[in-house]
Amino acid sequence: MRNHYATAFEDAWAAARHLTLNLTELEAATRAFHATMFDGTLPAEVVDATMSTLVAARSTTCFRLEGGLFAAWEGSFDHSGSCEGTCTHVWNYAQSLAHLFPELERSARRTEFLHETRDDGRMNFRANSVFGNEPWDFHPAVDGQLGAVVRLYREWRFSGDDELLAELWPAAKRAVEFAFAEWDSDGDGVLDSRQHNTYDIEFYGANSLANSMFFAALAAASRIAERVGDHETAARFQDAATRGAERMDALLFNGEYYEQRLDDVDTHRYQYGTGCLSDQVFGQLLAHVAGLGHILPPEHTWSAVKAIHEHNFRHDLTRHASVQRTYALNGEAGLVLCSWPRGGRPRIPFVYSDEVWTGIEYQVATHLVYEGLAEEGLEIVRAVRDRHDGIRRNPWNEVECGNHYARSLASWGLVLALTGVDYDASAGRLAFAPHRQAFRGDDLRTVFTTGTGWGELIADADGVALRLLGGELDFDEVSFEHPEAGSFGARDIHLRAGESVDLLALAITV
Repeated sequence: MRNHYATAFEDAWAAARHLTLNLTELEAATRAFHATMFDGTLPAEVVDATMSTLVAARSTTCFRLEGGLFAAWEGSFDHSGSCEGTCTHVWNYAQSLAHLFPELERSARRTEFLHETRDDGRMNFRANSVFGNEPWDFHPAVDGQLGAVVRLYREWRFSGDDELLAELWPAAKRAVEFAFAEWDSDGDGVLDSRQHNTYDIEFYGANSLANSMFFAALAAASRIAERVGDHETAARFQDAATRGAERMDALLFNGEYYEQRLDDVDTHRYQYGTGCLSDQVFGQLLAHVAGLGHILPPEHTWSAVKAIHEHNFRHDLTRHASVQRTYALNGEAGLVLCSWPRGGRPRIPFVYSDEVWTGIEYQVATHLVYEGLAEEGLEIVRAVRDRHDGIRRNPWNEVECGNHYARSLASWGLVLALTGVDYDASAGRLAFAPHRQAFRGDDLRTVFTTGTGWGELIADADGVALRLLGGELDFDEVSFEHPEAGSFGARDIHLRAGESVDLLALAITV
């Protein structure tokens, strides 16, 4: 098994020759991306977070095998990788590669569905097939398996690759059907059986982490089924998503946030019961990123993420006790994984409950922005970057189980949420609805990416323009919704690198 570069170049001299011949263009593209990010108007803490965590993609955490096959650890130790197999429930959080190097994420989806999903629909959450090894024989991970379905929809929507859907839909359909049989013990459309998850334990009973993933997967699978012509499955899955979400909301929403439903929280170790879980509506966040909209009641989702910030964000961790790994401490600020503001902490809660993970901090911060609570989200991001200030911690290495931990790649979600970008390749549509926090004064300058090109969105006194810096764009429709000044748009846009379009004048200028 060789690395991809060993198949792309005959030897080191060939690689050096390629670099020499293309150095000017490569350096120009790199500097253009750097300038677009650092000279733009996105909040400084967001730029710092997204650019610093990109190092994980170039670290020993990630690698590309011959043929272009992407694979990754969860993180990296000094002399070995940490937790093999592009772990589905960890890579669920990552958004950076999907929007900057989407081909790599499509490769991971092919591995998961073509090689790691069994005939009965169970998905191995660690992909050993890339090395020809035996399947990972362990419990299926409810969040990883269902999140992979949502991410398949994300990858298709970003690329417009109908062949990808046709190739992977049979296995994706089995993966969703498996959830009904494996995790819904009473057939009411709400998952409640033993559910292995990203905390390396099993939750029992109905909980909103697993179920928000389930409803997002059902909604995504319904749209995929419609696209490939499986209309009966599309209708059945969408009905299950709607009915299940209504049932879960009635069961678990306590008037402020979603709890775990158990008769006795101490019957099984490692539960959270009445706790306020930071990941409680993670499936809804993935649905937002994938363009699925709200799968849970918007007002309850808003309340839940607001409660997460209110109860789990600590401005000063001096008095916070954690008997597990310590990633934030003393006078630092951070978001803990779970709290019990209404009492009822289990005798033995899930093992990581008192820890602070940057990937979950970015996930929650992104979701706060999507729900209109941008200031609260940015407060969390500032806390992460203050902890990784180059004095207390390495700003380019966010540690969890290993260095350059993959979950930190959740940071790119902040760019998506703040710019309000929605790109649908199949529909030929690119839309922006930026938050006021993405502006500097009355000016906006921010990066955008699509499956075929990337560039800048610029809004100032001269107008609203797209400037393409790499690749190409062919759109039926581009729109921009200014937070105060209204909406502007253009149709039939065809851009190549170096070209721009004025959405006010509706004319292309070169």
